[in-house]
Amino acid sequence: MSLAPAYRELLVPGRRWLLAAAGGASFIAASDVLLIATALPSAARDLSGLDRYALVVGCYAAALAVGLPISGAVIDRYGAWHSLLFGCVLFACAGVVAPFAPSMDVLAILRLVQGFAAGFLLAVPLSVVIQRIPKHLQKSAYALSNSVWALAALAGPVLGAVLTDLFSWRAAFIVPVLMTVAVVYAGYRGLRDDSVRPADPHARIYPLGPLLLGATVAALLLEPRLAIIPAIGFVLSEWRSPEPVFPRTRAGRGIAILCAATGVAFTGADGLLPLGLQVGLGWPILVAAIPLIFTTAAWASGSFVSARVTLSHRGQLLVASLIVAVGVGVMGLPILGGLTLAFGIVIAAFGMGIQSPVALLSAALERPSGEGRATASVPLARSIGGGIGIAVAGALVVRAVGLDTMNRAEQATSAVPAIAAAVHHSNLLLAGVCLISLPAVLLLRRD
Repeated sequence: MSLAPAYRELLVPGRRWLLAAAGGASFIAASDVLLIATALPSAARDLSGLDRYALVVGCYAAALAVGLPISGAVIDRYGAWHSLLFGCVLFACAGVVAPFAPSMDVLAILRLVQGFAAGFLLAVPLSVVIQRIPKHLQKSAYALSNSVWALAALAGPVLGAVLTDLFSWRAAFIVPVLMTVAVVYAGYRGLRDDSVRPADPHARIYPLGPLLLGATVAALLLEPRLAIIPAIGFVLSEWRSPEPVFPRTRAGRGIAILCAATGVAFTGADGLLPLGLQVGLGWPILVAAIPLIFTTAAWASGSFVSARVTLSHRGQLLVASLIVAVGVGVMGLPILGGLTLAFGIVIAAFGMGIQSPVALLSAALERPSGEGRATASVPLARSIGGGIGIAVAGALVVRAVGLDTMNRAEQATSAVPAIAAAVHHSNLLLAGVCLISLPAVLLLRRD
């Protein structure tokens, strides 16, 4: 089936509200990340907490690691509507309070809540495609779902920059809250179908593993030496739990390793990109938003390419990881000012887009009748990797620059080259992590 007929069949009237709800859930999460990424350097300076920048970004990833696997079980047992409604309500409540945050620590707590809620939102499109879309259309449906990030790219960074420039960074938190109303309505129309039975009405929710996983990432952000305790607890829980967070198969572990490693590289680099451009290199906020637009557009383009290539799942995941490693490696080159940061993140995003559909389809094969939990394991692995990447990269930047320089940068109106150099160096380490994970592709199924 050619691509155009596949999309015509996919978008028949009976599926439009369904896809609108799934795409809307992705749009909220995508636009929120891009809005806040653009506004966060201004927030850090305003709240005198530039040294807490990585904490705010990482808290979102840590909470996402808890929300995703729990929401996967909720979807398998109760259906996608319950996950969407809970995620939207919780996300909106934290978003209403966030503009009034008096410090970066309070903002980090609110982002923790929104990250947990985002887990319930991001699990919706993943499960909807597997459970409600015919198999021959699933790859195209994943590509369409990922293309929502391109729409968010056109609106998120620019809107965040305009709101911050004209009003305040606080205004950027309001827009995603308003979106939740429209998404809840679409979900009410498209997901509340009594004729569709949940994938596993008897699925049990085991929160211990996700909580230990989130605690590990949070500890890395706050006190890395303490992270070993919840990390060991998670390994023991994963080994003994009747419902592990990641599929307990050889291929499932391989997918998790590859997604986690690309999450370390891409999310770690992407999380510090606004800091490097705005604070380190002195780019105006509107100009610094441009790479974020192209980044998400590249991710969506990679997803469409993924739907057309004829490589095996193994080959596609290997190529995707290599592209991510190359892109983040380019970001580590201290030449051409911020252009290497901008070009490199776009290359890496294209690789992430290629990886997304095939990783989700591969994961779904590892847990039949539990697709919600299986597909949630892919963004979960990326989120865990992202939290680790942000924690490590943020710590490297603070250590290289020093707290005194970070504090002076809060009041500076010009570029702080030491911060830009530290961001470049941290990206080289992140790219190396991605490269050493490549042998995990041998764990995947041959197809």
